[in-house]
Amino acid sequence: MGMFEKAALRTANFLYALAIGAGVIGLAWLCLAHLPLWAAVVVFCIGLPLLASVAAPIAAGGAWLAGLVAGLAAIIGRSIYRRVRSAG
Repeated sequence: MGMFEKAALRTANFLYALAIGAGVIGLAWLCLAHLPLWAAVVVFCIGLPLLASVAAPIAAGGAWLAGLVAGLAAIIGRSIYRRVRSAG
């Protein structure tokens, strides 16, 4: 696996996990802060699959795009480093 693939995959995985985790934490806070405990549990159990089905494709697309940008930045940075190193 090349440097581009490693950088893109690591960045995409990290950002996807961060986005999904933030969504789950946000939903839990919203439920617990504004509802009684029994209602928060019911709404969380119903809302979590809905949130996952809506947010997962959006988070995956954003993470994929950010991964591509990070991979390109790694390739560009490496080529600049090689040029500077070979010149001096």
